[in-house]
Amino acid sequence: MWSAAAAAQVTTLTQAGYTGLGITPNAHLLDWGRAEATYDRQLPGLARATGHNFVFGFGLLPNLEISGRLATNSIHRNCFTEGCGTRDLSASGKFAIGLDAANRFHIAAGATDLGGAATNFRTYYGVLTYHEGPFEASAGVARRSGARATAMSPLHGPFAAAAWQPLPWVRGQIEYADGNAWAGVRLFAPDSWLPEGWKAYVGSNHRLNDNNLTRRAWLSAGLSIPLYKVPALPGAGAKGPLPALTGAQRPLPAYEARALPPSQATTPGHATTTPAVPSPVPPMPPTDTDLERLASALQDKGLEDISVGRMPDGSIAVRANNGTYNWNSVDALGVALGAVARTLADTRTAYRLILTQRQTPLVAVTGQSDCLRDWIANEGAACAAGQLSTPGTGALEPLHDGVAWIVRNRQPAWQRLRVTVGPVLQTSIGTEFGALDYSAGVNIGLQLPLWDGASVEWRRNVPLAQSRDYEADGVFGTWRIRSETERLALTQTLRLPMERWLAPGGDVKARRWGLAGVTAQASVGRFGSHFDGLHGAVRWEPGEGRHRLTAETGWMRNDRFDSGLPNVGPRTARPLLASYRYNVAPTRTWLEASAGQFFYNDRGIQLGLRQWFSDVSVRAYYKRTSFEGAPTRQFVGLELSVPIGPRREATVGRHLQVGGTPRFAHAKETLVRDPSKNNAVRPGFGLPAPAPSLDATFNSDRAGLVYFEDNIRRIRDAAR
Repeated sequence: MWSAAAAAQVTTLTQAGYTGLGITPNAHLLDWGRAEATYDRQLPGLARATGHNFVFGFGLLPNLEISGRLATNSIHRNCFTEGCGTRDLSASGKFAIGLDAANRFHIAAGATDLGGAATNFRTYYGVLTYHEGPFEASAGVARRSGARATAMSPLHGPFAAAAWQPLPWVRGQIEYADGNAWAGVRLFAPDSWLPEGWKAYVGSNHRLNDNNLTRRAWLSAGLSIPLYKVPALPGAGAKGPLPALTGAQRPLPAYEARALPPSQATTPGHATTTPAVPSPVPPMPPTDTDLERLASALQDKGLEDISVGRMPDGSIAVRANNGTYNWNSVDALGVALGAVARTLADTRTAYRLILTQRQTPLVAVTGQSDCLRDWIANEGAACAAGQLSTPGTGALEPLHDGVAWIVRNRQPAWQRLRVTVGPVLQTSIGTEFGALDYSAGVNIGLQLPLWDGASVEWRRNVPLAQSRDYEADGVFGTWRIRSETERLALTQTLRLPMERWLAPGGDVKARRWGLAGVTAQASVGRFGSHFDGLHGAVRWEPGEGRHRLTAETGWMRNDRFDSGLPNVGPRTARPLLASYRYNVAPTRTWLEASAGQFFYNDRGIQLGLRQWFSDVSVRAYYKRTSFEGAPTRQFVGLELSVPIGPRREATVGRHLQVGGTPRFAHAKETLVRDPSKNNAVRPGFGLPAPAPSLDATFNSDRAGLVYFEDNIRRIRDAAR
């Protein structure tokens, strides 16, 4: 016999772009950090109800979900020449909160069909939901706008719904809205059939009364995946769970009970002090053989530019460059600490580790090797692992002042050629020419480090497949992926010693203002396939890394300007931008803003909210920009950014490395509040310069002290 508490309700995304049952919303949300895609062969509310309904949504924040929807009667038809029926690309959003401590009551408000010129399904609604075990009931009120004889939202006026899920794999439901009623069933795949955390379902929907909003019956399907799972490192041991998202987490406390060198006492960092466990046997200092073994262990882990030496006080200096763990530098820091612990723990010696990226200091850890080993093996270790510091809290180079190197620059970065292979994609979705048009290819890149902070790279696009409208004579042919050099550039990155220039001898002032956290980068060559010139940027990330300021400029000549091709850009591109990012650490949310002159010389602003889920980010943005003498345009968009390839890139021998791309990003945007009301495709607004970014040096803009502290569990897991 089934128990009333046999199963809890599973949240599903509906055809309208909100979580709910089939037609009506409830007050639940997509789980924070979860993405879901649904497909229906039905377009409720259209005169021609049969078609294709695609919805893709995210649990963007703890109380907010957003989604994009493509509703179309046909996929390939050209609306101008063949008649395509309705075709609508839109966005939706819902905000919800709980009302009681038992988490039975929730209330939510939302809107559908936002953005774009056409308004076929716009609805504003509020809903209250009660759920207890397998039972759920919802009631609310909605108001639709833009209703026509051929298209309207089925949600209007009072609505209600109820669901019962007696078993984890089945749910029954019934709904009422605007005088019409529907019933349905959802069948969920067993967890054992899918990767961990994934959910999938199929559903059957049935109309209970006579109405022209839907067919008598239709099918639905959906897939839900978590974005926050961290895959295991190859060859590593058991992994711990992800840390809780709390602002109180301040791990890696400073180890001060044993006397570290005087410079350690002034090294910036944030931590608490943990009493040391006395050593019963006097430690033996590490021999040169031990230091050679440590360098070999770091090399085996894929690190490069490895140097190991002795400080005047007897502590061990370690320096290594990360060119292998390109998903996240946190992994490189973890494996480096693991090598230090396994090699030096028996000597119970102090260590000073600096990890660099493109030979630029990124993060440092100082502490005792035996305590580090205990911390890696046991979360309840009696003494602390070490102290974290980043350039924003003080210059890292002085940690190695006076070192006598025993191993110097093992596995030089300039002796390893990097080969990267990643996707490149252009899409046009929901246009009158086609519902799903695309041009897909692969980007093959070669990069060779030259000297500290310098590298040369060549990247070439190779087309693979495209829809008819992206062929050479198609309407989107100008933007198709071509077989051509996408980038050929020389880049130099270096830290600017602002603390010496602006505050010589004033360590307190230098740390207060984060003067050591200023980095510059200059690039010269070909960018974006047909622009030749130069680009420069300066980045400042003071203190803990909550704030980041960037300024960039450039001058590039367009060699296709006189080709007669449309939409190739200006004769010369002169970007001049300033940007700011604030890190809301408790939720791992980046608030971003840019202003100035963009790549195609249009001027305006761009505001964004980027939510990180481990190495995946979802960004919602708004931009307002205009060309000289032209009307101002406004856009809203959604961007998904994911790493592609292995977390640790593969090395072939000592001189070749093969990997994917740490950041593949694809965005879709729509015009809003356009006076012309035609929602025409308008490319070229608010574009960033297609030049090398300083974010690549700084772990995709995740290099502040608060970020490393927030990822202590992952550092420990990588170290094991």
